[in-house]
Amino acid sequence: MSKLISIVIPAFNEEEVINELGRRLRAMMDGLPDHEFEVIIVENGSIDSTLEKLLLLCRSDARFKVVQLSRNFGYEGAITAGLMYASGDAAVMMCADLQDPPEMIPQFVEMWEAGFDVVYAIIKRREGVSLWRKFLYKNAYRVIYWLAGRTIPQNVTEFRLMDRKVYSILNKMPERNRFIRGIVAWTGFKQTGIPFERPARFAGESKADIVTAITTAMNGIFSFSYLPLKLATAMGILVSLASFAGIFVEIVLFLVYGQVVPGYYSTLIIVLFLFGILFLLLGIMGIYIERIYDEVKQRPMYLVERKYGFD
Repeated sequence: MSKLISIVIPAFNEEEVINELGRRLRAMMDGLPDHEFEVIIVENGSIDSTLEKLLLLCRSDARFKVVQLSRNFGYEGAITAGLMYASGDAAVMMCADLQDPPEMIPQFVEMWEAGFDVVYAIIKRREGVSLWRKFLYKNAYRVIYWLAGRTIPQNVTEFRLMDRKVYSILNKMPERNRFIRGIVAWTGFKQTGIPFERPARFAGESKADIVTAITTAMNGIFSFSYLPLKLATAMGILVSLASFAGIFVEIVLFLVYGQVVPGYYSTLIIVLFLFGILFLLLGIMGIYIERIYDEVKQRPMYLVERKYGFD
């Protein structure tokens, strides 16, 4: 019996890409006749003609299905919605902009059938990305890698195939501030990566601005590392040692050289230093408290307005 593979794709204002996306997905699926496919495209609150083009695609090919959200719930919300509706023996996550080439999916399937539960794409080179973004992405991955205990692979996006037992675990996890590539790494199982050169967008503009990139990086850091909280203890020890060292230096200057350090100067420096450290630590703790508050509210990660193509 042939296995079913679900392909989950969030789409937000991608009217220029939908036709080409459908064409390349059809060609890829037709090239694997021994497998069945369903393509679940999550329309994520678009304000252009993305939904209309998706519905045409859905009517022309029964393998395509559309989940329309009530508004934009971000990439993680859309991916979560798509995985909830997936029914395949494995699920592939990819972007609609064709920076994640559908032609790599047969390689994912081959490695999956060889016994791997997760097969992800490793970016070796980025096309159509500014030097600033390349610098940001590269160093953000490094920071997340080290702060998360070297458990999350570097230069890896959400483009991947997951066995049903893996994405079923994601569907059962209640956390809302999701860093999906970190959660998948956390699950364990047998995982491997395939290097590729990520092409530029087929058309349109990137929806991931600098704020989104920084937010994603912060999700990776604060979801999988307690090291920022431990900075409070480290800073307390450091400030204490610096204070004792300053007192010792003043005593030596007075006893040996008879030199008196002006009190207002040393007091001003110490106060400014301590207040800087204090607000830094309060900001870090505030981020964790904000995330706790989001989890406690237990609001859904997405709301579905309509579904198309499902039985």
